[in-house]
Amino acid sequence: MKKNNILLTILGILLLSACATFEPKINKDYPQDSLRYPSEKELEQRFFLIGDAGYSQPGGSSSGLQAFKSLLDSVETKDSYTIFLGDNIYPAGMPSEGDPMRKQSEYRIDAQIDALEGYDGKILFIPGNHDWYVEGVKGVKEQAKYIKGRTKQKDIWEPTPGCGLTIRDVTDELTMIIIDSQWYLEDWDNDPLINDNCPEIKTREALFSEVETELKKSQNKNVIIALHHPMYTNGVHGGNYHFNRHLYPSQKKIPMPVLGSLAMLIRTTGGVSIQDAQNERYKSFRDRLQTIAKDYKRVMYISGHEHNLQYILHDGLHQLISGSGSKSSYASLRNDGVFAYPGQGFAVYDVFKDKSSWVRFYGSENNKPKLLFQTPVFEKEKEFKMDSIPDPFNLPQEVEVSIYPQEDTDKSDVYKSLWGDHYRSLYGKKIKAEVALLDTLYGGLEVMRAGGGHQTKSIRVRDSLGREYNIRALKKSAVQFLQTVAFKDKSVERKFQNTLAEDAVEDFYTASHPYAFMAIPKLAGAANIYHTNPKIIYLPKQKALGKYNEEYGNDIYMIVERPEEHWLDAEFFGKPNHDIESTDGLFDRLRRDEKYSLDEAAYIRARIFDMLVGDWDRHNDQWRWAEFETENGEHYFKPIPRDRDQVFSNFDGAFFATLKGLTGFAKQFGEYGEDIDDVSWFNTAAIGLDRSLIQNQGRETWIEEAKYIRDHITDEVIDKAFEDLPIEVQQDESTVEIKKLLKARRKNIVDIAERYYKVLAKLSIVTGTDKDDFIDITRLDDGKTNIKIFRNIKGERKYLVSDKTYDKKYTKELWVYGLDDDDVFTVKGEEYPSNIYIRLIGGQNNDIYKIENAKKLKIYDYKSKPNTFDEAGDAKVRLSDNYEQNIFNKDKKIYSDGVILPGIGYNPDDGVKLGVQGIYTTYGFKRDPFTSRHRLRAGYYFATGGYDINYDARFARIVGKYSLGVGAWFTSPNYAQNFFGLGNTTSNPNRDENKNFDFNRVKLSRIGAEVGLVRESPFGSFFSYKASFESVEVEETGDRFIDEYYIEQVNQPEKFERQYFFGLDGTYRYESYDDRLNPTNGMRFELSIGAKMNTKETENKYAYLKPSIEFYNAMIRSRKLVLRTQLISHINFGDDYEFYQSATLGGNNGLRGYRRERFTGESALSTSADLRYSLGEFKTTFLPFEFGIFGGGDVGRVWLDGEHSERWHNDIGGGIWINSAEAVNGTFNLFTGEDGVRFSFGFGFRF
Repeated sequence: MKKNNILLTILGILLLSACATFEPKINKDYPQDSLRYPSEKELEQRFFLIGDAGYSQPGGSSSGLQAFKSLLDSVETKDSYTIFLGDNIYPAGMPSEGDPMRKQSEYRIDAQIDALEGYDGKILFIPGNHDWYVEGVKGVKEQAKYIKGRTKQKDIWEPTPGCGLTIRDVTDELTMIIIDSQWYLEDWDNDPLINDNCPEIKTREALFSEVETELKKSQNKNVIIALHHPMYTNGVHGGNYHFNRHLYPSQKKIPMPVLGSLAMLIRTTGGVSIQDAQNERYKSFRDRLQTIAKDYKRVMYISGHEHNLQYILHDGLHQLISGSGSKSSYASLRNDGVFAYPGQGFAVYDVFKDKSSWVRFYGSENNKPKLLFQTPVFEKEKEFKMDSIPDPFNLPQEVEVSIYPQEDTDKSDVYKSLWGDHYRSLYGKKIKAEVALLDTLYGGLEVMRAGGGHQTKSIRVRDSLGREYNIRALKKSAVQFLQTVAFKDKSVERKFQNTLAEDAVEDFYTASHPYAFMAIPKLAGAANIYHTNPKIIYLPKQKALGKYNEEYGNDIYMIVERPEEHWLDAEFFGKPNHDIESTDGLFDRLRRDEKYSLDEAAYIRARIFDMLVGDWDRHNDQWRWAEFETENGEHYFKPIPRDRDQVFSNFDGAFFATLKGLTGFAKQFGEYGEDIDDVSWFNTAAIGLDRSLIQNQGRETWIEEAKYIRDHITDEVIDKAFEDLPIEVQQDESTVEIKKLLKARRKNIVDIAERYYKVLAKLSIVTGTDKDDFIDITRLDDGKTNIKIFRNIKGERKYLVSDKTYDKKYTKELWVYGLDDDDVFTVKGEEYPSNIYIRLIGGQNNDIYKIENAKKLKIYDYKSKPNTFDEAGDAKVRLSDNYEQNIFNKDKKIYSDGVILPGIGYNPDDGVKLGVQGIYTTYGFKRDPFTSRHRLRAGYYFATGGYDINYDARFARIVGKYSLGVGAWFTSPNYAQNFFGLGNTTSNPNRDENKNFDFNRVKLSRIGAEVGLVRESPFGSFFSYKASFESVEVEETGDRFIDEYYIEQVNQPEKFERQYFFGLDGTYRYESYDDRLNPTNGMRFELSIGAKMNTKETENKYAYLKPSIEFYNAMIRSRKLVLRTQLISHINFGDDYEFYQSATLGGNNGLRGYRRERFTGESALSTSADLRYSLGEFKTTFLPFEFGIFGGGDVGRVWLDGEHSERWHNDIGGGIWINSAEAVNGTFNLFTGEDGVRFSFGFGFRF
């Protein structure tokens, strides 16, 4: 009877799933009967959107494509756009000619092209993941080539195959950012052609930077971000499945009710497929793009990927999905869904002249279009009401104003001793500022757009000659800084507003002198360094600001020239006769051709000037480059430094002194003084640029330029320069002190420059061009090395690109990049034991190596590309397709950093625990993602007086993709582990006999080490294979259970002697969470397999298996209620293991309501379930916090050979969790089981 009921139930479920309907789902807040499409509005642009349309069957086209063509034939299409959103050919893109699948692939892409017959607009195809499946970039190129051949349109495919991004200005008011999202998700080590023809974007970080820049430029426009993979989805790739997938998890339609549910659970929570939104790499892509776009009001994401139609409005961001051109799959309305339809169809997105927009979704009914849903997306642009704007003629010429209210800068002596004096008082001091009216300032200025700095609010304006200026608020935005610098992957601006963290960052900014930048023009001019000319103004709200009156005006600002092409006649920019370039533009030209060069001496002088004035924030965007063309057609560049916000910074106070001791990163925040204590850390932001640009000049030039500055910036120049500061602060004691310190630092500037040169020269980088080069390396006597780079013109050495001799006294390592095209590397000269270590990195195409002297030389090049080794000698050759290793990345950070993090916890067994960990990380040539990382952890346990020390380190890519992993551990003699005896029914003397906790504590002295190979994947996986050796001594304490056990129960007193064990272990771990500190969706799986042997008694050996799996599942639409489930096990094979190697349960291992190691056996199994409820966010005066409550329980037991127990132990309880800023987390637990109530907590920092 029972079996019949089960069969009937399964049959009923099968029938229900078979009858499932796939109707449109519409959010109740969007009633269709009350929405009318505004056909009377004038169109700016129309987009026909269809994706995943590459699955038409022979003899016809898909229903979705037929309906699509029917609509195109029935409406006006002139000047419109049709965009195919990827997965244009199933199952695997366009194979090469002659491949058996070629004919089918051509048919499927032809079906889409044929649907456009008679179409009178622009056509765009973008790639999807399936388009990459045949030979990666090669397959994408093949498809693009075929489509261009069929349509005779050159710009029909974007981005360029193998590249990440293209920008299209569709109209003056509409920008389209086109991203190949599969490019981001690909493992670049598997495709050496990737980014080969992409001069501007060769890293994932560069893509994000370009998107951010383009959004800043287009913030007044409508923006479409077109990409195959959606940011948000309520379809299968977002973990939403129809119930029948629990029965039919595979495409073979074989019913598997239990295994199907498990498969769906793993895919829903785990993100095990790179194509699912929960996958770690996909998630990093989504998080970063969402955060970048968060502050821009008119951004629409359009995507395919899901075989359905969706419209999602999440957290202010709009996602349109049209991926059912030839397939269909399930979709729901779960996470902020507005519309979902699990059938074939397409979408139409209309943008109107008033900047409003609408979207309409069509399904296919009898191969004809049927309107399913329509809704407005963006409203028309609102006009700022000018009624409240005062008449400019009623405004005074000057006003008295301060940056901060004075009461905000008045601090107690205690506060100042902790946070420092900075220049805080100046921020609260009122100064007279000229009232600026844009209609008349500099002959009249027109607002272009809002700016996009990481620290300040700004607007860009231009004068009647087209010359551009930036108007920047002197009050910096603390939360804007936190968002763009500290939290790139998560929107936090609203969380940090009105918190002490915001106050602390605002106070952090007072370490920069608010007006010292006004002294820079005369100081720089005296040193013959180009410069901008900032001016302080009071900008009132005014009609000329237009809509920007909402966020700008009625405050103190600085206006400054923006170096660009309209300033070519400016003396202070050198009057360049060709152009003014960005740093990216400079690098592009230096790589492009030998006719471009940099005036390195001028750059060195500018860099020494940075150190003179204490300007530590000199990253790439702080520079522009004046381009001069000579009579013979050669071009050279000279630097234009800009943005002098950080000059003469004064990061004093106990807090910064402590912070510098805890983390190396903080050492760049110094106190301006007569000298620079650490020139390396001071130049952290600029050293990468210095290494990449300075190719020819050496120590003599640094000294010569430092002397020039010392001799030309006289006392008189300094005094005159500071007269340009507001009169109210010129005689302030801090300003007087700065002048005194500046004069003193000027005396030390030659020594400072020489010290920095020594830091810089230790590792030098040499680059060729993107053309054929001869790179001649000659080992000289005394360990010196000369490198000359010539252009290779028809096999002859022409045009000397660079020539420099490196001295072993200063230079320890050289990285020599050939870049693109065919380069010839020649290494010759005598062998000397103290030669400089050289890495040759060939780059793209067929490089030729002629190595006569291979001492201290390594060669890196592509494994899958042809290279020629005429002579290699004893050179160490490393051929691999490791992308990061083979390319030159000017933004590669080469540094080391350390951090110290404290922690505190409590549980009844250990008492209060104080912990600390120190992490030291280096970033050098080989990375994964770092070159090496050393971590030292220590803990002290008050209940026992014991302590433990653990060390682990990793060294990147020692063997292929595997890194070397080493570890060591030590516990003091007082370090304790619990032991209650073997078996599932052991008693608790603390409960049953009123004995204290010490009775079951065992003092264990451990010392051990391990070594092996480790690999961590960016997709969430971790692999480890290690060998270990450990020494363990159990102390014979007296009057404790362990004495009774070893002496009376098992008669093995020799076990108190030190034991030695050799072990082997293999571990696989997979983790994926939507939020690591507060998961609402996620999974963790770990499996360890290993064996250990007692080296004194080699017959004593055993093996073990340790699996565990954990899931997080949101239970309600708001995602506040989450179910956490966990299953852990430990199985030993063989009987020859010690009690401290047994399977145990208790404490934080399986049974939270019991003492640690409460049950010990041969094997153990436990399962846990918690319901976690997020109570939301709250702000303290210090930090914003997230917190919640949880309640749950555990069930578990151990097994022991010979014991017959049916008992399962359980506990119930709950607690509170809290976290902040993705860095601080804590948990407070209260659980009760058979042994009574157990309270514990842990609080620490995550790194």
